[in-house]
Amino acid sequence: MSNYQALPQPAEKVLSAIGFLLAENFSLVSLAAVLEPLRRANQLSGRPLYRWRTLTTDGRAVRASNGLLVTPDGPAHMEPALDALIVCGAEGVPRDCDHEQIRLLQNQADRGVHLGALGSGSWVLANAGLLQGYQCCVSGDYQADIRETFPSVSLCPQRFVLDRERYTAAQGTAGLEMMLQLIGRSHGAVLLGAISEALVREQVLSELGEAHMPFRQTLGSAQPKLQEVIALMEGNLEAPIELNKLAGSVELSRRQLERLFCQYLHCSPSRYYLKLRLLRARQMLKQTALPIQAVASHCGFLSPQHFSTCYRDHFGIAPSNERQGKPQRSRQAMH
Repeated sequence: MSNYQALPQPAEKVLSAIGFLLAENFSLVSLAAVLEPLRRANQLSGRPLYRWRTLTTDGRAVRASNGLLVTPDGPAHMEPALDALIVCGAEGVPRDCDHEQIRLLQNQADRGVHLGALGSGSWVLANAGLLQGYQCCVSGDYQADIRETFPSVSLCPQRFVLDRERYTAAQGTAGLEMMLQLIGRSHGAVLLGAISEALVREQVLSELGEAHMPFRQTLGSAQPKLQEVIALMEGNLEAPIELNKLAGSVELSRRQLERLFCQYLHCSPSRYYLKLRLLRARQMLKQTALPIQAVASHCGFLSPQHFSTCYRDHFGIAPSNERQGKPQRSRQAMH
């Protein structure tokens, strides 16, 4: 089940210029998570679909929660052409708010700028009176305070919510998922699929501290047959389902299924299925002490030799070296 909260939406505003308002003690991981999909959108489309600016109320440097001093691109009031402004909330700070920041957000709202928040940034938007009548997400340690202080704000248990011109997400990589949905709304499922696949392939999400996000979650409600097939694949890694049966289970021909995968995932169904099994195998190698033969069996490989060959071709390292942490080049790793 997706974490995306589907709500009635007005006519879409295509976002291109996005500002990120940094609070003192903001989460650098959350900021990196929302910037990566925008960078990928520009890269994969071959066009500058998005430009972004890091901002503070006065243009001065702020310190992230990990202690790193970050110099913004400039003061927020000097950015007159923003389509959206997203508040990157602070971690573990008192509930008081900067009055200059409040006035800035209210002015942006009056100008029709869409507003968003990561983590405790929702508390800031609520203080500014900009979440009344909206559904939103917020960091767990702020939920009780928002319920008590702002009863007109509707809190949702999802990791992120898009409600008209308000976009809110919890901390961590929830902002990445939110940004993927915004990109999909503006530029369609094909680009969304390409970005999602690139992120999974390069394990960006794992590097940010969470497991990879299945493509079927990032696609929202689009392409239900494709989502259903991927769900079947994910649920049957130990005993892979033959491709004709997968297609028949969603009332498609094998050729139709292959076209769907090529269009949205840029690979064949069998290649995608193999990738899922190899990702599961890599997780098991790193997180369990199971013998390699058992890992191979659990991930649907008939022999350890075939498993080792596929693993080496995909990751550029033998399963035994993966567990030992020794890099090893392969034909695929050199392409």
